[in-house]
Amino acid sequence: MFPAQGPAVGTHVLELGCGPGFYACRFAQEYPQITTTGIDLSKRLIERAKSRAASRSLNNCNFFHGDAQSLPELFGPIDAIIVSRLFLIVPNKEAVLAEILRVLRPGGRCFIAEPTSGFRTRLPLSCMWLLARLTSSPAGKYREPQQADVMTRPDFSALVESQPWASVNLEYDGWYQYAVCTKAEEAAVPAVSRDVTWSAA
Repeated sequence: MFPAQGPAVGTHVLELGCGPGFYACRFAQEYPQITTTGIDLSKRLIERAKSRAASRSLNNCNFFHGDAQSLPELFGPIDAIIVSRLFLIVPNKEAVLAEILRVLRPGGRCFIAEPTSGFRTRLPLSCMWLLARLTSSPAGKYREPQQADVMTRPDFSALVESQPWASVNLEYDGWYQYAVCTKAEEAAVPAVSRDVTWSAA
């Protein structure tokens, strides 16, 4: 993901659908010169992510409640975005891709990893449902999905290439399909006015 010498000082990495914050915390711990931000629709998982960061004293790692299909305004330019397994569950995948392109700085990169096997997703989703039943409050509106939408190679390729990236690199292995997308240095993406604010809850 990063060059051999490591990311530059001040690099801002955004993880969409961060869940309990594994990647955001890992990168923040490994590269203390960067800032990582995680967003998830589940307030319960955001609280777990915050606890993970706090237990590791990661002052360069932040988590917020938000919808990847309609991102709130961000704190400065985003250099890289990580998306892992998010497209299994979001209803509007194209909206997520459009938001990723919008918030990335010119020349920024997006890293996407999606499983290719339904079997690969069933156990994690079952665990998510069990945990949700054990810990959700009656007032909570968010619920984990009961099933995942695994994309075929053509569908994954078509989704990734639905946006005007400067370059796209697609790779596949036995379990996952990957995309590395780079935004053009001078991308002409129209600004969209959004009356949305961060929620730290």
